[in-house]
Amino acid sequence: MYADYKFYTEVYGGKSVAEEDFPRLAAKASALIDKLTFGRAAEHSDDDRVKMCCCELCEGLSLTDGNGGMVRQSESVGSWSYTLTGSENVSEGTLARAACRAWLPAEWLYRGVARE
Repeated sequence: MYADYKFYTEVYGGKSVAEEDFPRLAAKASALIDKLTFGRAAEHSDDDRVKMCCCELCEGLSLTDGNGGMVRQSESVGSWSYTLTGSENVSEGTLARAACRAWLPAEWLYRGVARE
């Protein structure tokens, strides 16, 4: 895992992910980062940009956690109602790409062959 709960709360300033859920979400977020960077992020695991990306992904993944990939669309209190919706805008891949593009250098995300 690239980030721990202490980093999430103290440096990133996160509040929406519970401490007991963080390790599972961080492991999933770290795997997505490795997938999108082709393992290049692992070489820079102490870099705060990687940790911040992991934290942002944890928050995004927490939106769909336990809902089968669905996102809460609405919720009512009187005669309690709960509506879920599926959306490509919040898929794991979309979240991961957005977070990685925001935090990580482009060369870590490069899919082509580097010529020297």
